[in-house]
Amino acid sequence: MEFLKRTLWFLLVGWWLAFLWGALAWLLCVSVVLLPLGTVMFNRLPQVLTLKPVEHDPWTGGPAREVAWWIRAVWFVLVGWWAGLLFFKVGYLLCLTIVGMPFGVWMLHRVPLAMTLKQAA
Repeated sequence: MEFLKRTLWFLLVGWWLAFLWGALAWLLCVSVVLLPLGTVMFNRLPQVLTLKPVEHDPWTGGPAREVAWWIRAVWFVLVGWWAGLLFFKVGYLLCLTIVGMPFGVWMLHRVPLAMTLKQAA
């Protein structure tokens, strides 16, 4: 029953809501002031897409080791803002195909890491 509910959610709501959610999260991250909220929204993006809760760190599966804040700030300014957008767009497009969906969800889980090097929710 859970699979049917999640499948219907994805087909009827998840695919377009995830796009709007991700676009808003990216805009919040680019505003810098609302970067923490944007990162939390990116962490929840796979849940918005498929209703599957995010239970652990997407990269290691365990507790996250954070990078120093100043390294994350430099990363965001030089690389993160466009890398996060690229990860979001490619991940979203992959989720629209049945074959690419697993890799797309994998990429969406890693948008916060690509954008800000933030590993914990």
